[in-house]
Amino acid sequence: MNWKSLRIRILGWLMRFGFAAEGIFYVVTILVGLLAGLVGVGFHKTIEAVQVSLLGARIATETPHPWYLLPLIPAGRALASAILLKYFAPQARGSGIPQTKIAYVANNGYIPARAWAGKFVIGALNIGSGSSLGREGPTVQICGGLASSIGRLLSMRRERVQALVPVGAAAGLAAAFNTPIAAVTFTLEELVGDLNARVLGSIVLASVSAAVVARALLGDHPTFSVPHYSLGSPWELFLYALVGVASALAGVAFVRTLLCIRRHWKKLTGWASVLATGLGGLLVGLMALAVPEVLGAGYPALNKALANGYTMGFLAVLLVFKLVSTAASYGTGSAGGVFFPVLCLGAVSGGLVAETANFLMPGLIAQPGGFALVGMGAAFAAVIRTPMTSVLIIFELTQDYNIILALMVANAAAFAIAKRLQPQSIYPALSAQDGVALPDHETEHLLHEIHVSDAMVTDVVTLPEGMTVREAIARAQDLPFSGFPVVDAAGKLLGMVSHYDFDQARAKENLDVPLVEIATRKYILHAHPDQSLDSVMAKLGSRHISRLPVVSREDPTRLLGIITAEDVIMAFGKAHRETLGAGEPAAAGSPTSPQGERSR
Repeated sequence: MNWKSLRIRILGWLMRFGFAAEGIFYVVTILVGLLAGLVGVGFHKTIEAVQVSLLGARIATETPHPWYLLPLIPAGRALASAILLKYFAPQARGSGIPQTKIAYVANNGYIPARAWAGKFVIGALNIGSGSSLGREGPTVQICGGLASSIGRLLSMRRERVQALVPVGAAAGLAAAFNTPIAAVTFTLEELVGDLNARVLGSIVLASVSAAVVARALLGDHPTFSVPHYSLGSPWELFLYALVGVASALAGVAFVRTLLCIRRHWKKLTGWASVLATGLGGLLVGLMALAVPEVLGAGYPALNKALANGYTMGFLAVLLVFKLVSTAASYGTGSAGGVFFPVLCLGAVSGGLVAETANFLMPGLIAQPGGFALVGMGAAFAAVIRTPMTSVLIIFELTQDYNIILALMVANAAAFAIAKRLQPQSIYPALSAQDGVALPDHETEHLLHEIHVSDAMVTDVVTLPEGMTVREAIARAQDLPFSGFPVVDAAGKLLGMVSHYDFDQARAKENLDVPLVEIATRKYILHAHPDQSLDSVMAKLGSRHISRLPVVSREDPTRLLGIITAEDVIMAFGKAHRETLGAGEPAAAGSPTSPQGERSR
């Protein structure tokens, strides 16, 4: 039995038991949450197993290997993962969060199974062997991709599959970080871009389900040894503002360093890029000879910073080394995230401010660990730019309302300074380097300035009304499109039909009726060539559909072309690059590439 037959059989089984589309979606939401919890825990345990196998210890800094072997482990890992990424799963490269957002916004939720399965294997190899990257970003892509695959396995409508991606992403983050509330707000702020999204209820449900599974399997233990916090004096708020300044400067330096390394790496081709990835791992290994804390995401280093276990001098060295090692690991094309390393940089920055203050005025700060804790949130606000999450993630870790005031002061300072020095946050900047620009509140005006005629496809594959459903399925099965206009003998538009309609007909064994009987005909949402792209996006979003036929204003049955969300993103990206004076080519898997085209 092939994949398609399995999908149809499952759909037919669900229909026989009377499951409606809405009911199926909420059942799948809970299933995704539970599976994401299991996968998140599995990814965590796999990383630990790789770490014990290659480094000889559960904590990277405690490796028993002799010093001369230490640089070879991350170097060999980087080289092996680079080969796997090049020939097996190129879409598994990087953090996973920008890729998941692109899949959600531009590719209708389509994440290939090879991408998220490859991210699991290669990410575990990378992170477990000492790469200075975290597991949170990869878990987002893995679980978002798992949700996408489940939706497609059940032959759900494309808008339902798209909605499942943030559901899976939030569940994965909740399982990886044990902060379900922050997972919800991060998904809404970063991936969905709307705190009032319709899918909010499903995201909450899946996040809670995943967190329950993760806590049941790993125990309800805090991720960090969080120090006691108290505000000794209102004057300390000025020092917390300095924590925001320090975290912003460290965050901006990190983003610029990473983007610079990655920009040069992307110019390399063939085996030169593979060798450069290996050299990035070698650099991390060499730095670990002097500062072993650079190995791995940084959990032991962060815990020690929170416990005030480092001197001022070592904190300064660790800040530089961790910044460079993480930028080198990510910038040379490895698979892994920056979510946790950013928190580590913030903790070191906050601790450095506290130790410097105590050096200048001994005894001024009784609890330096609180400054490291606030620095975590400030660095997150500076680099990731999700203000709600940057506060909630620390509050959820501490369960202490008293820290909110200091957090808000530091986060506000960090956010404002970082935005002034580095206008674009890290994830959109990474996407832009890959040739994909997604609209935000500062660039959405470009959508109003571009017309449908500049983005639509005029060479449209149509299906004739007299064709049977069986004949239409045979003709459409090898075409890289998810929907087709149905036309009469004169070429006039009669309706729209999609692969979802085909699957429904196959499940009902209703294959020998005329195609026009299963097509959408009552009211065909459409676009005109002179309309702007923001109106197209509004129509696509209002009906949760992936494509619009473009018709003449004089004759709505005269088909001129078709436009999809990917076409909009392509045209927007081109205009955005022209505005910036840059024109980097699109990377594989972006909406402007053949990989993105196949998901239409």
